[in-house]
Amino acid sequence: SAPAADLRCQGDLMTPGTIMTKVRAKCGEPKWEDRVGEITVVRDGGERLLYITEMTYEVSGGYYVLTFEGGELKKTEYYQQ
Repeated sequence: SAPAADLRCQGDLMTPGTIMTKVRAKCGEPKWEDRVGEITVVRDGGERLLYITEMTYEVSGGYYVLTFEGGELKKTEYYQQ
């Protein structure tokens, strides 16, 4: 598995909890974006379907893979080429 590492865009760290729209606004469009799954969560007595999306950014000879659940950043991994 890849080490966890936070992506920095325009001076801001993209840490868990950051919403997808902020990542796009700060980092631009990803090199790749894929919906990789979905989960159902139960909150306040109701079920909600959340899509799991991966956005990949190419930075400094490596790749940051950001995994979102329902539009909220859950984890970031860094891979070197």
